Amino acid sequence: MDNKDNRSVRPERNPFHGLMEQMDAFFNESAKNFNTLVRRPINVRTYETQSNLIVEAELPGYKRDQIQLEIIGNQLRIAVEDFSSNEQEKNYRGQRAERTITIPFTISEKETKADLNNGILRITIPKKNSSRRFIDIND
Repeated sequence: MDNKDNRSVRPERNPFHGLMEQMDAFFNESAKNFNTLVRRPINVRTYETQSNLIVEAELPGYKRDQIQLEIIGNQLRIAVEDFSSNEQEKNYRGQRAERTITIPFTISEKETKADLNNGILRITIPKKNSSRRFIDIND
């Protein structure tokens, strides 16, 4: 019996095999972190009372210092950021999401209030604010 028949046959090593292994490892690691790159939508509910417009945004797990509210004329921008780093693994992970809501009138910065309770951001915008002016129409 020939010794060649008893030996396991090893495929020839492709010169690009090492490169392919590194590329696979890179893409596998990237896929693990993909969820941190995808923006989660901010769920928002708006409703009116007799005197206010209420905007409620679901922001579970976010703290006050991770939330940014910006008034731009008649638009309200809600942005959240959650960035963390791990010195040992030299990883930097982050999530960022934002939502812009258009209101049918100019938003008063002075009279608008916001509260965060149990992951719900509640923004109260008065319908009658000091920056709104109505113009009389002459006959």
